[in-house]
Amino acid sequence: MVLYPGTTVPLHLFEPRYRQMLIDIGKGDSQFGLLCAIPGVSELDLPSGRVGCVAEVTETETLEDGRSNILIVGRERFVLDRFVEQEAPYHVAEVTLISDSAAASPVALAVLSDDVISNFRRIVRAVQTLNDESDPPPTLPDDGAQLSFAIASMIDFDLEERQAVLSERSALARLERVDAVLRRVLPDLELQAAMHEARKSQ
Repeated sequence: MVLYPGTTVPLHLFEPRYRQMLIDIGKGDSQFGLLCAIPGVSELDLPSGRVGCVAEVTETETLEDGRSNILIVGRERFVLDRFVEQEAPYHVAEVTLISDSAAASPVALAVLSDDVISNFRRIVRAVQTLNDESDPPPTLPDDGAQLSFAIASMIDFDLEERQAVLSERSALARLERVDAVLRRVLPDLELQAAMHEARKSQ
């Protein structure tokens, strides 16, 4: 999976190595690094430079058999430098924290943010129409840089696209990636929603 900064995700931990990790990080800041795997590549062969996200455990439910349900929140992004040998059963690595490197024009970011929000809300309305739902739309952040992560966490696109959004260090380019996905699926969804409404009215 790909975790984005500022997003909340539930996880179920059952592997012994992750049970131990949860115990260990509980003695510190309750944070660990989440790095998305690459299909066909072993975990320790993941390339340096791959971008991941720091996860902070905010809630924990330990089950009787030792498994756990946890809630994590994405924090800073990082770049993998290298894995290091440790006695721990889980992987340990040296990483470098990163942030956006390209400063976007506030006006350009605001204009694109408005477009992305509009397209996202149209998709939400179409999906709700197809599912005969009327829930209020999700609350979105005001910050354009965070907006791309928030929407990317809620839309259905492939793992490679998710990783590309996480790795992009320009807020403007990140929003453009997200908007391209929205625009690609929007016409078909709205057509399906219109046909659904037409069938209901017959």
